[in-house]
Amino acid sequence: MKQIKYYIYKFALLIPVLALGACNDWLDISPRTEIKSDDNFSSEQGYKDALTGVYILMTDQAVYGKEMTFGMVDVLAQYYTGIGQSSHSYYNDMAYQYKETSCENRINAIWSKGYNVIANINELIDHIDQADQRMFTGRNYHLIRGEAYGLRAFVHFDLLRLFGKSYKADPTAQSIPYVMVSGKDVTPLSTVGGILDKALADLVIAEQELLVDPVISGSSENSTDDTSYQRDRTFKFNYYAVKMLQARIYLYKGDYTAAARAAKTIIGQDSFTWVPESEISTSDPAQKNYVFSEELVFSLYISGLRDLYTASFSSNSGLYMTEESYDALYETDKYGAFADYRYIYQTESLSDIRVCTKLKQPENGNSMYLYRMPLMRISEAYYIAAECALLQDNDVSAAAGYLNTVRSHRGLNQELFENAEVAEMEDEVYKEYAKEYCCEGQLFYYFKRKNLSRIPVRTASNGNISITYVTPDYVLPLPDDEFEYGGRTLE
Repeated sequence: MKQIKYYIYKFALLIPVLALGACNDWLDISPRTEIKSDDNFSSEQGYKDALTGVYILMTDQAVYGKEMTFGMVDVLAQYYTGIGQSSHSYYNDMAYQYKETSCENRINAIWSKGYNVIANINELIDHIDQADQRMFTGRNYHLIRGEAYGLRAFVHFDLLRLFGKSYKADPTAQSIPYVMVSGKDVTPLSTVGGILDKALADLVIAEQELLVDPVISGSSENSTDDTSYQRDRTFKFNYYAVKMLQARIYLYKGDYTAAARAAKTIIGQDSFTWVPESEISTSDPAQKNYVFSEELVFSLYISGLRDLYTASFSSNSGLYMTEESYDALYETDKYGAFADYRYIYQTESLSDIRVCTKLKQPENGNSMYLYRMPLMRISEAYYIAAECALLQDNDVSAAAGYLNTVRSHRGLNQELFENAEVAEMEDEVYKEYAKEYCCEGQLFYYFKRKNLSRIPVRTASNGNISITYVTPDYVLPLPDDEFEYGGRTLE
């Protein structure tokens, strides 16, 4: 009998909830009468600790601490050329051999940890929906509730992007369960479209609650606000993270009007700004802003990121590209491409290979730039707006404008031509995603959203760029236990 353990936070420490037997569903969490969870939520501090616990769970390497950012998901996008030997831990992942043991174990861990995060979110939501708002200071009730609903949508959407078909492939296909309650009842599988609708419904609540978010310019401050708790909104699922997720989901389902509207909200804000060139070109490694921190709309704080980076990005790790591959990715054969900040300052040559340094954590580095795992950045809003302009209106000029804005902040002063063909500009959108999101897990989702039958891999030799293609498998299999013990049905 296989046992799956679930955990819920109390005072930001993991404590076991209940070891579930194999005949119980993976997504069950014990009822509050068994874990006395009411005691955890008897004060505002309990809610703060519970939400902090959710963010800490998200940093697990099985999810956003590695596999759903620079690990497995970037491997599936064919970012790394160093995974050539069958002995490499990601060899089967790169070949989409999901049933091989090493790959299957990784997939099962993503599923288990992802839904463990959701179980903790649901426990928090169950209580805050019934809480007396008078126990909270200032706007904290609305911030905590808004973040919880937003995070539930965020994690479900990413699990859908891994375990479900793309909306473009089949919006009616059964996919994953959208779990909205804590308890032992089995949640049926939803269709792809059903998951998106549920996520958008959660985001309606999140957006309404986060209208008081201090990240919004001009947001009124309450005299009773706990300003220390409300700092560092980039590490919280803030109002603009909600808008970015709305833009992602609407684009995923082909609602270009709604996607563009949400993206333009981020484009028009001034709380998150472009990184100054001086922070990334400085000759002092300790003061270098490798991650472009000002641009991060949402990120996770990972205190162990220095050791994780050192272990993951080296000539021995396989998570690298050849020099020629990076040359192809950043089109160094084109005039001015060598000026691309992403190539100059976010990659590093190690003999005849090159690694991404976006997550590099220099000793005695500037604390404003350290320990950040990027999950959303403002450039994505421009890419979404550009793609919507192309797909809805065939407006090449508008799309070029959005892309050129990003490119100008990446040191590329040669503008894309506004008289290009739509297909040419769509290819420029793809190339921007590939250049921008190494180590962030977004390129694979781009390919899947487009439902491309083949994934392009750019290589170079003797200065000549060539493109080869691999055939992806976009749908990770649900763990066997979901069918053997879960009793899953379709809603």
